[in-house]
Parts: sequence; structure tokens; C-alpha cells
Amino acid sequence: MNYDITATGVVISTMPIGEYDKRVVMLTGEHGKIHAFARGARRPTSPMLAGTEPLTFARFKLREGKNSYSLTGVEVADYFEGLRKDFDRVLYGMYFLELASYFGKEELAAAGQVKLLYSSLKGLENKKEELTPEFIRTVYELKTFSLEGLLPEGKDSGLLCGAAVYAVDFISKTDPLSLFSFKLEKDAEKELASLAGAFRRRYTDDRFNSLRMIEGML
Repeated sequence: MNYDITATGVVISTMPIGEYDKRVVMLTGEHGKIHAFARGARRPTSPMLAGTEPLTFARFKLREGKNSYSLTGVEVADYFEGLRKDFDRVLYGMYFLELASYFGKEELAAAGQVKLLYSSLKGLENKKEELTPEFIRTVYELKTFSLEGLLPEGKDSGLLCGAAVYAVDFISKTDPLSLFSFKLEKDAEKELASLAGAFRRRYTDDRFNSLRMIEGML
């Protein structure tokens, strides 16, 4: 029997189906990764047209069928409009979505990862001088590994810099919405970035299209 559910999260990817429909993948706090069919969402007059684009934070209304979900409504909370105007930062946002999708699982609650995505995308959008896209990326990666239970405590991570050791522990223990409240010297930032890269290569296949484009810009 079909029934309706609601879930809050971020659109991480879409694919056109037929002439007017979409296949939408969302990461939600309540139900993890959801694949849903959005009928008519590509029509210019569809109320779901903008709300089913990647980098959209929203509350989704879904109907659960026997084998799949149908998306029946979207209540957008944030389009991250400021972020969308900066192509370089959009690439970082798309990489965050790719990494979230890599670890996301169906029917496994992902409230921490959804909050991390929201906080990181707002950090990219706000363009604070001390929050460079590279620093946000490093923190995002390390917090992702922490949420997955893959990040050791700072004292066990092999880091030499005291500030970087502190940063690893802070990232591990801090709520995702409060993550970007600390600063580091450049040497410590580089050390953290190196650690994040090492973990990414160890725990993923490291084949993220957006990341390759980012590294091509650096």
C-alpha cells in the first residue's frame, strides 16, 4: 500500500527521464539516500522545477511505492543563491555532494551528514575571508570521515603540529553546524589538508568528477 512521508535534506543529483520527468537523488536526515521519480518536474511551469536541482536544501514530500519513491512536493528552505553565482565555489559544493553520495546509504538516517552539508554550503556561500574554499573542503572531508567512524583522535593521527592535532579533535567532537568557528595558521591548514587527502585515498576510490575539476584549477 502506498503512503506519504516527509524528509528534510539536500538534492545531490538529478537525471532527466523522458521529456519532462526527473530522477532525483536526495540525502535526507530521516531516511538517508533516497532515489525518487519526479513526474513533470522539468516542465517550465512545474512547482518542483527549481526545488529538484542539486544544491537545494528542502523538505521533500514523497510517496513510497512498492519498489520506489515518487516525489510529490518540495518546500525549499535554501537555494544557496549566493553560492550559485560563483562557478569555482559551485564546484566545491558539487564535490561535497559527490562525497556525501559516496557514503550515503538508503534507509540509514544521515542527520549529521545533512547538517554538515548545509553548514559547509553556507560557508562557501558566505565567502568569509578566513574561510577559503580549500579550508572548508578540508574540514568537510575530515568531518565526513569522523561521521563514518574513520577518523582517529588527533593524538593518534600521526600529525606533528600541535594546532593540527587540536583541530582534528575539534572537528571530530563539534556539531556540524558549529564547525567553522576556528582558525589555523597556514602550515597547520596544509597539514590538515594532507591528512584529509590521505584518508580520501584510503577510504574512497578517489574518482570524483568535481574534485578533478577543482584540482585542475589549483
